[in-house]
Amino acid sequence: MAIQRKPRPDRESRDNGPARKRMPALDPNTLIDINDVEMLRRFVTEYGKILPARITGVTAAQQRQIKQGVRRARNMGLLA
Repeated sequence: MAIQRKPRPDRESRDNGPARKRMPALDPNTLIDINDVEMLRRFVTEYGKILPARITGVTAAQQRQIKQGVRRARNMGLLA
């Protein structure tokens, strides 16, 4: 005989916290210019870490372009 549990009302209505703050998504067809340092700074934290695509709302292909652009800008000394 299986025991059936009643759902707890406090767990049903519980919110998982505030919604994630997302940046305005880029158009999926937009190509990332790896020489545009001002645009690349939008995708980097103040500590220099690249923000994940789930936060920025970009596509996987755009995230790879951002990653490549940020790394190249760091090597050239354009991004600290």
